[in-house]
Amino acid sequence: MALTPPPEAADFTFTLADALDIPVRVRSDGDLAKWDRRQAPKAAQPWPATDALPADGEFLATTTWRQLVTAATSAGRDLAPWLRKTPAFAVNELIARVAPLQAYLTLKDFKAPSGAAGRRLFVNAVYRHGTERSAHAAFGYHLGMTMAQWLTVGMAGLPATVHLEACGIPELVDPTKKLPDLYGNHAVEALPWLIEAKARKSLGVGDMRDGQWQLDQATAEIAVPHRQVLCGTVLPEPGRWEDDHLVMMVHTALVGPSPVGGVPSLPDPPSDGGEPSLDETPDDLLSVARDQLLVFRALAFGAVQDLRVVPLAGMGAGTGGPSRRKSAVRPLERDAGTRDLRARVLAEGVPYERIRQEQDLAVREFVVGRIPGIGLHMGLSRGLYAACARLHQMQTEIPAEDPLFPAAPLLVQRGADEEREEMSREARRTFYEREDERLVTVRREMADAYRTQEVPAGLLRGVPLVVERPEARGGVLEARTAETYMAVELTDPIMSGHR
Repeated sequence: MALTPPPEAADFTFTLADALDIPVRVRSDGDLAKWDRRQAPKAAQPWPATDALPADGEFLATTTWRQLVTAATSAGRDLAPWLRKTPAFAVNELIARVAPLQAYLTLKDFKAPSGAAGRRLFVNAVYRHGTERSAHAAFGYHLGMTMAQWLTVGMAGLPATVHLEACGIPELVDPTKKLPDLYGNHAVEALPWLIEAKARKSLGVGDMRDGQWQLDQATAEIAVPHRQVLCGTVLPEPGRWEDDHLVMMVHTALVGPSPVGGVPSLPDPPSDGGEPSLDETPDDLLSVARDQLLVFRALAFGAVQDLRVVPLAGMGAGTGGPSRRKSAVRPLERDAGTRDLRARVLAEGVPYERIRQEQDLAVREFVVGRIPGIGLHMGLSRGLYAACARLHQMQTEIPAEDPLFPAAPLLVQRGADEEREEMSREARRTFYEREDERLVTVRREMADAYRTQEVPAGLLRGVPLVVERPEARGGVLEARTAETYMAVELTDPIMSGHR
């Protein structure tokens, strides 16, 4: 997700319409002290374009609203056991993940060093005066998870994150313990990462100590070296809402194996595809498909608008930069291959079918739809869409008797939030045990579907193929990875003052 310049750019500056800056302090010395609000706005050192956390320092990370929205769509609990029977609600879940950011945040101009965006994120009047304390707390939780996803996956090279509650390891899903939120396996470091997210008004040393204690709880169970990452997002205190913008405090430590830990490894989270092709690496394909299953269900079954097929150029040098991860989100303004493809069709009149058949230009087609209410366009490559279809079909065939779907009267009777959480954990465990029995066959079938791009009848019928420039849809701001597409509209509330 890291925003990176083309490799040939010697003096790259941000000219993207949704670019913004986020001050980030990184520390590894164990000092959890709050970042002085008078010092945080002065951070000027650019975030290094590498697939790792940088050395300790105070950085100004320039990113885009597109990247934060992408992080938000990935920041949520695993709903696969339930959405397999009600897949249309995938649209509702995507709205729930993105809408709070649009509702409570705003962009404001802010003096910045040369090369930075010169805009930062503030809370808006709706957050300040139109919400109760409970809404502030709920937004803080979701924002904290979104920013942790953006920081670790978008800026620090982690392929993806997974909720720890979905890892299936009894020691790490114990309801009697307060454990961290997320985990991931870092390809460059070859280490598991444990991640805890915190966010609230006036976030300080007490909150960070709580987060560190949660990380230590999980560390005590892990018998292999790993990295702890504590991500704190600071919202302004009352009285400073007009003056203070969002900042992040990141504390990290490399930790050796616990002498009493019984967990030898963490399951592989969704990877970034890597090389070779996904159809030749079934485990990677399964991981990526799991990560994108929510988007597939929204496109295939939800009330999406403007469903279409969008051709893009293959991921080549024109879309590159210091990050070579296939999961890195890149703005299409920097995609020379796609720009050339569109120019040949629209300006030169070359038939698209001829371009697709040319051997010297790889073309990828993406199934894309608009998520209503939030103005977000999301898409998957045809191959990944077909693989997700097979995974979804297999999941729908898993028996759904108790305790996976307990009767409603039982929920009413038991009531307490803790008991509901316990039932959800048991449902996930049961579901994935049943799924595991079917994965040997399904991995092979998914690889075949990815390679042939064949989609079951009814899941992609009569969808038009559209070659167009962003201006055709009001100037949407597009981004892509090797297997996914997204775009935000200029009518997005966060962009309202910067159209």
